[in-house]
Amino acid sequence: MKIALFDAPGNNGDFAGNPGLAAKWSAHMSATFDAGVQRVNDALAEAGGGTSQFYNPVTHGLTGPDVTPASAGDITWNGFPRKFLGAGPGAPPNFAAAEAPVVPGQAREQDEYLEWHVTRNPAGKIASVQFTCEGYDYYEFLGTEAPDVLVALYQKFIDPAVKKADLFSGGKYQRLNKWNTRDGAMHLTQSANALSAEVFLAADATVRRKNAAGAEVTSAIPLTICARFGDEDRNSDPTIGAGVNSFARQNRMITLADPVGLYIDQLDESGFRLPDGKPTTGWFTVQRGSAGHPLRAVFAPPAGSVFTVSDVKIGGTAVTFGGQIAQHITMKLTGVASIATPVHNPLVPCAGTSVSASVAASATSGLATRRGM
Repeated sequence: MKIALFDAPGNNGDFAGNPGLAAKWSAHMSATFDAGVQRVNDALAEAGGGTSQFYNPVTHGLTGPDVTPASAGDITWNGFPRKFLGAGPGAPPNFAAAEAPVVPGQAREQDEYLEWHVTRNPAGKIASVQFTCEGYDYYEFLGTEAPDVLVALYQKFIDPAVKKADLFSGGKYQRLNKWNTRDGAMHLTQSANALSAEVFLAADATVRRKNAAGAEVTSAIPLTICARFGDEDRNSDPTIGAGVNSFARQNRMITLADPVGLYIDQLDESGFRLPDGKPTTGWFTVQRGSAGHPLRAVFAPPAGSVFTVSDVKIGGTAVTFGGQIAQHITMKLTGVASIATPVHNPLVPCAGTSVSASVAASATSGLATRRGM
């Protein structure tokens, strides 16, 4: 894949009429991809060197055909945090802990690249659930380069009453402001949920690993632990890593599809029913992003409905938490793999074994936050 520049996540339209801003974002993403390539080269150097199978499609794009259309490279996982699932057979998920109230300055505990905010009416019933999968580093970029664009987004999607002073302190954007924590969900807050972490995870996963016995590590969770490219206790990290690594084992060159981002794949509403027995058709609405790249959605009754979200039942159980809906949302990222190449890189030992301390630190830099450290 070869592209002229990196587009905004979800082709969201934020750069419309501002080619200078679009160019700055592309340069920002290009630098992130270059850092990912360097991480791979550092790891390969420990095994005698090799060729990075992860590449920057702007500066080092491949003009040859890709092995599959971009959509065939979708890697999907469940959006509800695995750490809040029941501890034993038959144990229910801990929905209350998954969406414990947060205050300004505090991030949500939702760490699968999907976060949500529940709004209740005066009677305590759920009026709506906002879902977002936008990396917070994109908004930090806007805070630096286009603060007025950032404020306008808050006013459009969260509340017209939002003021710039609510979002900035000392001239710096505060991602854990009240409108993105206690009073709404404009973008992701959890320290693991950065867009750069997606790039670094994909890059690191192209490195083929071997265990102490010299056997290649290919299973999702063992590979995550071996490579230290994320948290094995999440749905996302092991799934993403194993998917990318499978392409690497086929000797393919790998990158991420443009526009780069983590996206809502779908909401499975097959078990959702209203009190009158009808399905919740029209309740889940994508608010931001483009076709195939939803960045933001809301689950709420359509205009004119006499029901609230609390009146909905999923599999016969009434909705009392937004997480019950999140449990039916699938997330995705899209990788792009080239046709098979002559690249035959050596297997690299698990990080933290024969890898030097300096390189091991480099290999996990930027992904420490992916573990919530």
